[in-house]
Amino acid sequence: MAELEDNVVLRLLREIRGQQVDDGRRLQRVERHIEEMRDQVATAIGMAGMASAATEQHGEGMDEIRDEIAALKRRVQELEARK
Repeated sequence: MAELEDNVVLRLLREIRGQQVDDGRRLQRVERHIEEMRDQVATAIGMAGMASAATEQHGEGMDEIRDEIAALKRRVQELEARK
């Protein structure tokens, strides 16, 4: 009877061990996925920051162009008024 109980216990321990191995593999996949997502988020944040800076620089450039166009229009009007 004791031998039968030992076999049951050993079988259960093997099942538990097998489940632990499966769970460990699953956790490794989850950890790898989380690391990949963390890297992607860091990249996305960096790109968003670069895009924001580029947009700001573009806006500043457009403001300069508008100012130059306005100055040229004033000069043309002054020249035409002299004629």
